[in-house]
Amino acid sequence: MKPSVLFISALVGFAALSHTGCAVVTQGRKQAVVVRSTPEGAVTKINGTEIGLTPLKVKLKRDEVFRVDFEKNGFKSESSLFLPSSSSYDARYLRWGIDYDLGAAKELLPQEMSVDLQPSLAETGAGDRYTELTAQINRADALLISGELNQAEHKYLVDKILSGFQTLK
Repeated sequence: MKPSVLFISALVGFAALSHTGCAVVTQGRKQAVVVRSTPEGAVTKINGTEIGLTPLKVKLKRDEVFRVDFEKNGFKSESSLFLPSSSSYDARYLRWGIDYDLGAAKELLPQEMSVDLQPSLAETGAGDRYTELTAQINRADALLISGELNQAEHKYLVDKILSGFQTLK
């Protein structure tokens, strides 16, 4: 009778340990993150390598820092970072050293990155703010006509330009 009790105890112990959450097994060494921009369709580069147009989902190593660059015609280029954090893993009761060694003990923050692109239409140097406003809207119209912007992107760009000149009177 003792061997079966010992076997059952060992089985229960093994099951408990195997479900404590070895991060390499439960989470993996890579994490899926989402990258978005407003307006959509910005060229996205991660650490200098072009990966596509927003919105997109990509898997990145959990233990590295990633610089994300956004570029879109008519808008200022933006950059942001995915940073590794081990705070949620460190809060666990049981942790495995191999998780730290293999990078699975970290998670990238933020899990979903979203940037709001701002207009970047060159100044004319006219000095008159009304003339500058008109020139920027005309350049936005030219991007629409050339097909570099769609209707929604054009509307977003013009709204941003107008909000930047709201103090005009």
